[in-house]
Amino acid sequence: MAMTTGPESKRPLAEAQRVVVKLGTGLLTGGVDVLDLDIMAKLVAQIVALHQRGIEVLVVSSGAVAAGRQALNGSADPSDNVTLRQALAAVGQSKLMQVYEGLFAASNVSVAQALLTRGDIVDDVHRLNTQNTLRELLRLRVVPIINENDVVAVDELEGVVIGDNDTLSGVVARLVEADLLVILGEVAGLYSADPNTHKNVQLIPVVEDLDALEAEVGGPLDDRARGGMVTKISAARQATADGTSVVIADGREPDVLTRLLSGEPLGTWFPPTHRDASTTRGQ
Repeated sequence: MAMTTGPESKRPLAEAQRVVVKLGTGLLTGGVDVLDLDIMAKLVAQIVALHQRGIEVLVVSSGAVAAGRQALNGSADPSDNVTLRQALAAVGQSKLMQVYEGLFAASNVSVAQALLTRGDIVDDVHRLNTQNTLRELLRLRVVPIINENDVVAVDELEGVVIGDNDTLSGVVARLVEADLLVILGEVAGLYSADPNTHKNVQLIPVVEDLDALEAEVGGPLDDRARGGMVTKISAARQATADGTSVVIADGREPDVLTRLLSGEPLGTWFPPTHRDASTTRGQ
């Protein structure tokens, strides 16, 4: 992958004022299909720290299906059953929000739930309404917690069209013209080969040639999560094309968000390639 990497340099992430943070299911559950409240509390504490610095943060959170299964004592196995996954998401979405509300409320930070579907993105009127609502929430100093509306969005649950919350995070970053998208999971970043099956792999600190990279990456690194490295790269393509920096990093790394926003070179950085001059933040 030498042709896809660039030399590590000073990342201008400390200047970011609007950040989208994507939290994967594997990270939020520790890979055991129940919400890990300790991990969630640590992540929320970092988001609160950024919020208190005046940084606008939006969270794209997975975990509704896992929360629903946990609420039903793990008795329902959603494997290859889209309807059951929809039902578990319906149960779990409110449970997931209850956890977030409690964790953020401890620091007097308000949150809002935003459930999106493909129609909210492709329809011009719906997309504008979504943009306006998210921007108004940020103006009110509210942290939006965003997820696909799994109850009706069969496409997401089957892994097509929008695909999963990796892709959704890229869409959200474009909608709000974020300065930075941070995709957090259980992998430290993009490696030269799959670390689960190869030895002596190297973490790639910077990716500048996404075309070459997409030609080389063949599949997900973790089957427990719906999104793998391919969808993360797709999200990076969407976001960087619209002027947003993207970082893929390990959410279990202590203070990963605050360290990234201080310029520390964690994970894999995808520098922005373009921002349409006709668009202006806050419009």
